[in-house]
Amino acid sequence: MSAFEHWELHPAVAAPLLLSAAMYAAGVARLWSRTHGRRGLPTLSVAAFAAGWLVAAAALVSPIAWLSGILFSVHMTQHTLLMLIAAPLMAFGRPLFAFLWAFPAARRERISTAFRGARFLRLWRSATAPLAAFLIQAAALWMWHLPVLYQAALADESVHAVQHLSFVAAASLFWWAMVHGRYGRQGYGLAVVYVFLTAIHSGALGALLTVAPSPWYSYYVSQGAAWRVDPLGDQQLAGLLMWIPAGVVFIVLGLALFAAWMGEAERRVRLGATDAASRTLLVLLAAAAFSSACGADFTHEAETLTGGSVHQGKTAIGKYGCAGCHTIPGIDRARATVGPPLTAIAQRHYLGGHLVNTPDNMIKWIQYPQRADPGNAMPNLGVTDQDARDIAAYLYTLR
Repeated sequence: MSAFEHWELHPAVAAPLLLSAAMYAAGVARLWSRTHGRRGLPTLSVAAFAAGWLVAAAALVSPIAWLSGILFSVHMTQHTLLMLIAAPLMAFGRPLFAFLWAFPAARRERISTAFRGARFLRLWRSATAPLAAFLIQAAALWMWHLPVLYQAALADESVHAVQHLSFVAAASLFWWAMVHGRYGRQGYGLAVVYVFLTAIHSGALGALLTVAPSPWYSYYVSQGAAWRVDPLGDQQLAGLLMWIPAGVVFIVLGLALFAAWMGEAERRVRLGATDAASRTLLVLLAAAAFSSACGADFTHEAETLTGGSVHQGKTAIGKYGCAGCHTIPGIDRARATVGPPLTAIAQRHYLGGHLVNTPDNMIKWIQYPQRADPGNAMPNLGVTDQDARDIAAYLYTLR
């Protein structure tokens, strides 16, 4: 009987896979329909999620899953596919954002509101701190390779499903924190450090498996006897897979982050020449602030700068769900930390870390963030020109 005849279609594995694909597709379709084009989620992000999903499906339901019950080395390959290929690809696809858009507007708003609570936001902020994400993934990797837990996963499909879920969740959290974390591209330098630290500790675990004098897991000893496979040689191959090929993948991903970090640094240097425009705006804002101190109205100044309405801007912020990602003073329940806080944004030199803060740039950024800075975490939401001016007017009152 050929191994290719064996497909593992357990409901506990197949159902979450199919549900995630259906929700992502529904969310993307609704978002692209709402924004009249492929905005909000770039095609590249959608392609990354699709590729990651296919890799996860191949690892969990194809003959790889069946062989992983016989050979430890195949089981290691399965885990490497999940944590090093599927997880980062799906994280690049921003699945939570797409899943949210799978729901109708009213329910989407209720879900967003539920996740804007202070307790959840503190938990999310703590879990996505680079050090925390690094430690969570390291704990999942080392804990599940303890013989008692690994044996339990091999003996019980439910425990096995929990093991795989924890691997995918921990790895997705790690890669999300490294790529879309609170520091944006400026944080890629720190991300490189954590990626290489992960390569070191996972490589150490692989080395321990490789040089161990005896098999760690009795399950694979019995499987080796049944299938006439040397269990120690199989374990050594598994350890080498975790040590060398997986280490190479970490190095490649770390170098990609390093290149992106260097590119961001070069761009900041080039933009240094545009500081004059930023200083001009700050002079205007300082004058506006002085005028306000003398009794003038911030609202009038902001509306003059942008051509928008501060009152309508507050409404538009709610309409486009900006509070789902940002902390925005004056907006009810806008305490999210997915994106940077917009407190005192009128007094900042740059938007998105590098675009000079002028009214025109603010309006362009609100309407077309992906055009202004391709690949940044803020999606295009199909904001109309007038809504963009209104939102900018409100934001220029935040000083």
